[in-house]
Amino acid sequence: MKDKAPLSSFRISRRALLRGLAHLGLVLALSVPLATSHAAEPSKEDLKNAAPRVQLPPVHEHDRCPVCGMFPARYHEWLATIEFKDGTAVHFDGAKDMFKFWLNMKKYDTKGHTQKDVKAIGVTGYYATEMIDARKAWYVIGSDVLGPMGHELVPHPDLYDAKEFMKDHHGKAIVRFDDVDMQLLKGLDEGRFIVHGKELK
Repeated sequence: MKDKAPLSSFRISRRALLRGLAHLGLVLALSVPLATSHAAEPSKEDLKNAAPRVQLPPVHEHDRCPVCGMFPARYHEWLATIEFKDGTAVHFDGAKDMFKFWLNMKKYDTKGHTQKDVKAIGVTGYYATEMIDARKAWYVIGSDVLGPMGHELVPHPDLYDAKEFMKDHHGKAIVRFDDVDMQLLKGLDEGRFIVHGKELK
C-alpha cells in the first residue's frame, strides 16, 4: 500500500482557508440571512491595474535578510525578493525590510547595487500567497495582522483585496509603492502609522 504523503506536503492558501472558514460559519449560523453573508462583488475600478504574478529566483534555506539577518525561507507567506540584472537576488522576511533595503541600498547591499540595477521586485500577496509585482501592489498598514518583524505593509494584488483586508483587520491606510518612505517604515517599527508625514490614529 502506498504511503500517505506527510501533512507538511499539503499547502493551502490563506484565501482558500478563509473561504472554508466562512463556509463553516454559514453552516453553523443558519439564522443569519444568506444575503448578509456575502461581500459585495469587486468593481472594475477595484480590479483595475492589478499587480501581476512574477517569477523570481527561489529563496534558499541559507539565505539571510540583509536588513534584519533572519532567514526568509522560514516565512514563505511574507517573502519579498529583489532580483538584479546581473542575475543575483536578495530575499526578505517581509515587505517592510524590502522597502528599507530599496530606500537605502548603500547601507544594506554589500555588492554595491543601486536601484538602477534592479530587474524586478516581488512581494507575497496576503490571501493567495503568490509572488506579485511589488511596484504595482496595494499595501495595508496599521492592521491587527503582524509579520515576522511586527507591524507590516501587507501586500495585495488589487484594491478589492486591500479594502476587504483593511475592513476585516482594522487597517489604518492603503498605500502604494511610491508612498513608502523611511518615515513610514520607522513608524511601523514603533507601532505608529505615518503616511506622507501625517500620523494616523
